[in-house]
Amino acid sequence: MAGIYANLAAIMSSRDMSLSRTPFNPDIVVIKRASFPKGVTPAHLEHYKIPKGTGKGIKGTAIYKGRKIPKVAIALAEKYART
Repeated sequence: MAGIYANLAAIMSSRDMSLSRTPFNPDIVVIKRASFPKGVTPAHLEHYKIPKGTGKGIKGTAIYKGRKIPKVAIALAEKYART
């Protein structure tokens, strides 16, 4: 496993980074990039944004490609599927 040298005080005080431990090995500390603020979509992800209300009213589950998933997910997959 690769290691890095980092100033932990700088990471802990930064709003752009966070530290956490892995659930499988609490001795390992993971440095993560902070999440985007609620309601803000970065410009590079705008292309993937699904319009609000898409799939509204679709309830239940169904089998899609051999897996049981929500019907709204199937509707989105069929509408936005990449070819």
